[in-house]
Amino acid sequence: MMKIRYLGHSCVEIIGSHHILIDPDFTFPPQPGVEYICLTHAHKDHIGKVAEVQSGTILASADICEIVERRGIPSSRIRPVSPGQEIDSITILPGYSLTNQPAYVFMNLLTRRRLPEPGGTPLSFLVRDVISILHVGDANEAPLAVHPDIFCLPWRTSPVGDKKYKENLIKLANSFQPNYLLPIHYDLPGSEADPAEICKYTTAMKVLLGKYWFIFHNREEFITEGF
Repeated sequence: MMKIRYLGHSCVEIIGSHHILIDPDFTFPPQPGVEYICLTHAHKDHIGKVAEVQSGTILASADICEIVERRGIPSSRIRPVSPGQEIDSITILPGYSLTNQPAYVFMNLLTRRRLPEPGGTPLSFLVRDVISILHVGDANEAPLAVHPDIFCLPWRTSPVGDKKYKENLIKLANSFQPNYLLPIHYDLPGSEADPAEICKYTTAMKVLLGKYWFIFHNREEFITEGF
């Protein structure tokens, strides 16, 4: 059995052969006993509550590990990783979240009138268990040669060309050919979006809507359970 749920912003909790938390800036707390905390990048809406999680080894790029340690996390709980590594059921992949790229810096200056916060070197994470799930942070492109059962789709509005932006997100999802989409990032203040509208863009992938536990006993069937 494998259980998956969305905890707000970009945070996803997975309980299967291991208890995994990805991008811990949650609006609902995870269950106790987390074993691994995966960080796609170091923006506040992805690591904001990492210090509130009292257990688990943090997996992140070396520069992000330094940022996390400055937040008071003991070094014994921090493990620098890089693409190509496999740790239990977790495969580390290249990341494509926008952190310090020139275009991203320019857009921050244009729309927010400030430089972006340090984001570090981004990563993506593929968890393989009863089913597989891919989390790419809030990237809007990710040329990865993987085909997960579930793709965590960072659904949000864009201040520039919102319709085109969302069409590109659907193209990103289609590139992975998943059976399911788990919308994330849609409740972040300032870029809120309705995850139900994803259904207007695709019928090939089932959208896992709502903040429930999605419980899989195999790749084809699941049940839901309230928090």
